[in-house]
Amino acid sequence: MKKQAQIFLAILLTYLVEVSLTTISNSQALGNNGRDYLWHKVQKCVANEQGQPPKPDPCVYVNLGNRYAVANGQNSVEYLLLPTDKITGIEDPNVSQAGSVPYWQYAWEKAREYIPLKKSQVQYRDQYGLAINSKQARHQDQLHIHMSCVDKNVSMELKKNDNQIPKGNFQKFSIQLLNNEYNVMRLDNASLTNNNPFYLVKKSLHSSQKMADQSIAVVGRKQGGFYILKTESDSSKGYNAAAEKLLDENCTTQ
Repeated sequence: MKKQAQIFLAILLTYLVEVSLTTISNSQALGNNGRDYLWHKVQKCVANEQGQPPKPDPCVYVNLGNRYAVANGQNSVEYLLLPTDKITGIEDPNVSQAGSVPYWQYAWEKAREYIPLKKSQVQYRDQYGLAINSKQARHQDQLHIHMSCVDKNVSMELKKNDNQIPKGNFQKFSIQLLNNEYNVMRLDNASLTNNNPFYLVKKSLHSSQKMADQSIAVVGRKQGGFYILKTESDSSKGYNAAAEKLLDENCTTQ
C-alpha cells in the first residue's frame, strides 16, 4: 500500500507540474502580445466558442451573432466588453456611425447581469457605469468598454445637477467630477441601441477636435435613461482623458 501511495503521489505531482507549466506558458504567450493582448485574447475566446463543445474561455461570454465578448477586467468587480472584430479604439470610424453595432447597449445589459453576481447590493441604475478611455490613456489597441460600478460621488453629483443637464445634446454644460471637467448630456431613452454614445460624441465635436482625444462614460439615471459624459485629452496640460476614473471597479463605494 505504501508503494502504491508513493506511485500515486509521483503521478499527481507530475500532473500538477505539467498543468502549472501549461498555465505559465499560456500566460506568457498572452502577456507577450503587448498592446495586442486583448485582441489575441478575444480571438482565443471566439475560437473556443466555435469549438465542440462551445465554451467562451478565457472570456466569460461570447456572442458570435452580435460580434462581441465579455471578459474579466483587472479589478474585482470589473468586466470588459470586447468586439470580436479588429477595432483599435474610440477613433475607429466604424463605431461612431448612427447604425453601428450597439456595443454600449450590450455593455449595459451585461453589466446589469454580471455585476450583481459579485455585488448583490448593486441593483439600481445609478450604481452602474461604463467607460472608454482616449487613445492617449489606453494601454491596449483593441477597443474595450469598461463595465463596473460608478463612483458614488459621481452619481450623487449627477443627481444633484439633473435639472440643469441638457436633454439630448451636450450644449455647453460642464461639470467637475473627481478633479476633471466633463460635458454631460441626458438621455431619457431606455436603450442605447439607437443612441450610440460614440455617434453622439462625434456629432458634438468641432472640426478641430478628434475622436482619438475623447473619453466617454455612460452612467445610469435612477429615474430612467442615462447620462452621457465626455472629456478631452489636452497635451498642453499633460491631461490624458480617462473616463474610467469615474468608475469604482471594486464597488467599494456602493
